[in-house]
Amino acid sequence: MISTQQIKLIRALHQKKYRDKYDLFIAEGFKLVNEALSSVPSLIKFLAFTSQTQDQINIHKVHKNTSLLEVTEKEFNKFTLQTTPQGILAVLKKPLTPLPEPLEIKDISLVLDKIQDPGNFGTIIRLADWFGMNQIFCSMNTVDCYNAKVVQASMGAIFRVNIHYIELKEFLNEIKQNKTHHIYGTSLNGSNLFTTNLQKPALIILGNESGGMDDNLIDVSEKNLLIPNYSNYKDKSESLNVSMAAAIICAELRRQTS
Repeated sequence: MISTQQIKLIRALHQKKYRDKYDLFIAEGFKLVNEALSSVPSLIKFLAFTSQTQDQINIHKVHKNTSLLEVTEKEFNKFTLQTTPQGILAVLKKPLTPLPEPLEIKDISLVLDKIQDPGNFGTIIRLADWFGMNQIFCSMNTVDCYNAKVVQASMGAIFRVNIHYIELKEFLNEIKQNKTHHIYGTSLNGSNLFTTNLQKPALIILGNESGGMDDNLIDVSEKNLLIPNYSNYKDKSESLNVSMAAAIICAELRRQTS
C-alpha cells in the first residue's frame, strides 16, 4: 500500500526545490528501474508499481532497506509524468559525489557550460558513460541533472557517471595552473577537430545550446575545437546540436588517444 504522504512526496519531486530539500529524485519505467537495481540498489528508497508490473521486478536485486509499494493504476496516474506510463517508478537518494582533486581526475572528462535542454543533458550523460568518461563538471546554471527528463534521456547512465556542479572558471583555472590536463573548448572559430593533435588527460568544454561557451572560459581553454561543415549547400546548417557535437568530439578524442 502507498500512503497519501508518499504520493505527495513523489509529486513534489517533480520540482527541483523539493529534490534539493529531500535529496531525492525519480526514475520511472522498466529501463531506468532495472538500471538502478543493477547499479545503485542501495540508493532506492522505495519502488512503486502496479500489480501488472510486480512479476517483472527482480526481487533478488532489491536492497533490504527498499520499500516495495503496490499501487493501483489510478494511484499511479496521480504521480506519473509519462503519457503512457509503464506502471513502475523508483524514488532514489541522490548519490554523494565529492568533488575530486585535480590529480584524481583521470583520463577524459566533460565540462558543461549552461546546458539548458534536459534531453541534451541526458544524452550527454549517456555519451559519457559510453565513452568511459565517469566525471561531468557543470556550471551552476546548467539544468538539474535529476530533472526527470534528464534522467529519462540518460537511459540509466546517470547511475554510473559522477556529476558535479561547480564554479567553472575557478575550477578550470586551477587545472590550467597545475598543468594536469589539456583543456579543449568548442567554438565556431576553433581549429579543425580532425586535423588537431588531441591528447589526454583532457577536459572538453561544451557550451550553451544557443550562446556557446561563456567568454570567460574561452581564455582558459588550451585550444578551441571546430567540427567542420562539409555541406555543399549555400543555406547549410549553422551549427550542430550540442549532444551531437559531444558525440563527434568524444569519438575523435578516443580514436586519437586510445
